[in-house]
Amino acid sequence: MSGFTKDWALKWVEGFLVSYFFGETPLHVVKGVVKGVNESYGVKPGEIGAIISLKTPDPALNIPRKTREERAKPLLEFIEKLKKCEKND
Repeated sequence: MSGFTKDWALKWVEGFLVSYFFGETPLHVVKGVVKGVNESYGVKPGEIGAIISLKTPDPALNIPRKTREERAKPLLEFIEKLKKCEKND
C-alpha cells in the first residue's frame, strides 16, 4: 500500500471523527469507518487513537471541550478493543 493511500485513509477517518464530535455522524458509523480503514488500508488503531487524542483538546473545534471528551471516550474504548484483537491475531 502506498503512503499516499494510507495518508488519504487517515484524513478520511479524521473527517469522520470531527463530524462525530460535532454530533453530525453517529458513533456506529464512525466505528465502521475506523474498522474499515484498519482492515482495508492498514491504518493501525494506535494511529487513529492519536488523531482522537489530538482532536479532543483542539480549540479549533468550536464545541465545548467537555463534549469532545465525552464523545471521545467510547471511541477510545473501541480503539483499545481493536488493539487487543490485533494482538491476538
